[in-house]
Amino acid sequence: MAAAPVAAVAMLAASGYRVPVFWYQSGQHHEIADGDAQEWVAVSERTSDAHGDLTRRYSVRLAGLGGESTAYEAGFGDEFTLADGMVARQVRLDFRADPDQPLKNCALTLVDDRGREYRVGHSFDAIGERITNCVPEETPGPSLTVFPSEKRGTLPRGELPRPEEWSVSPAIAAPKDARFVELRISFEDPDYVTLRLPR
Repeated sequence: MAAAPVAAVAMLAASGYRVPVFWYQSGQHHEIADGDAQEWVAVSERTSDAHGDLTRRYSVRLAGLGGESTAYEAGFGDEFTLADGMVARQVRLDFRADPDQPLKNCALTLVDDRGREYRVGHSFDAIGERITNCVPEETPGPSLTVFPSEKRGTLPRGELPRPEEWSVSPAIAAPKDARFVELRISFEDPDYVTLRLPR
């Protein structure tokens, strides 16, 4: 019985160590590149797949924010009307990357001048995730390999390669009166890229 308090302390200490690690890995806490709207930002980030480590490389430019709409299309193509005071804001992005770069499953987060975040594309989104926020719908390019038997850069049968340069305009639901100061792009937490909007 004398060992019970020691075991309890050890268990709490171990749990306490894991808390900051889990917190760091489950959110956007590591900025890997940044730039202003209308300028190209080159990004290089480490990731891994079934074959081991690799580097994801691409360039991105925030062309600006588009118009507002009260209609919103969720992750599986379902369209619905947003609540009063909410609008869907288009985010206009230009990308450059080699066709073999895995660029599906990105999350886009608009941050307003009060620090509030509005996101699309993450698996934790209540309104559904989208895997093609940052790539063309018809030619999204390869995914990260999941099984060792898969070859990196392989496309599904019949799919054409993604072009080396393309544009996308996904929508993010946010309050109509929000004043946005930056956009964040993230493929894997905790890494993200910051693109600043003009004030």
